[in-house]
Amino acid sequence: MLSSLFFLTLGSLGLYFGSEWLIDGAKALAKKFKVSDLVIGLTIVSIGTSFPELVVGLISAFQGYTDFVVGNVLGSNIANIGLAIGLPAFFYKIDFNLKGATAPFVYNLLACVMLYIFLQDNLISFVEAQALLLVFFVYIIASFLRPNITSCDGELENEKELCLKKAVGRIVAGSVMLYYGSLLFVDNGAIPLVEVFGFSEKAIGMTVVAIGTSLPELFVTLMALSKKEVGISLGNIIGSNIFNILFVLATIALVTPIQASNVIFELLLGVGFLLSLMLFIYLHNGLNKITAAFLFIGYITFLYLQFYG
Repeated sequence: MLSSLFFLTLGSLGLYFGSEWLIDGAKALAKKFKVSDLVIGLTIVSIGTSFPELVVGLISAFQGYTDFVVGNVLGSNIANIGLAIGLPAFFYKIDFNLKGATAPFVYNLLACVMLYIFLQDNLISFVEAQALLLVFFVYIIASFLRPNITSCDGELENEKELCLKKAVGRIVAGSVMLYYGSLLFVDNGAIPLVEVFGFSEKAIGMTVVAIGTSLPELFVTLMALSKKEVGISLGNIIGSNIFNILFVLATIALVTPIQASNVIFELLLGVGFLLSLMLFIYLHNGLNKITAAFLFIGYITFLYLQFYG
């Protein structure tokens, strides 16, 4: 057990630092190509922070732990809102106007609806994966083309300049770190916990693995809010949730069909968290301590129900 916890910690560190290097390189490239701040959060940064879900999901699928795949994605999406935005927002007030920026939330809801329909037979097939990828590419293209969400007051102006060579180097180094961090996290940490405690693959994927792969989102959000980079922080969370369903699940399902059962409750719960986030931002023009506490307590309740509900 102690060795499993050690490797979970070591793997999480690998995931965190790997994502940091990947994000730094991606943001540097984006800045060179004059991509705006909010779009960076919705696309490049969210893709970077969601890369652990992709790597962990592929490794789990190849090893036959298919319940890990959907469980990790749905659990990570819930963790992104309840933990990665709920906890930082308790310490940093978030001011954000939902007007003109509803499209990412709509794509997130669309992704959830598609997944709900596809999971009616407890299987994500090759054709369904193609449909998810199609919507993902439409989302990416639309994010760069819509002018009303492509400005966020120059939040990246204080970012350090990196030459092209260093930016690419960080992306490559971050990807390698993510790969080995994911190996440690899944092979030596999470899977042995399933065997020791007898918890279901779904429960471990929804909680332990999801928290581990959501650490990049949590730390990026904390750092972004500490620098008052609200566009990047919220864009990172919403974009990551979209990427997890439309790209991570789709990519894995293209390689091997994904079987999942008894995950509809968690999917609908994730939709509930998303709608709550939208409602709070709409009513308060952002998040305050009370609304942040509501999201975080909701997430703690979700963790308890996964093991003892």
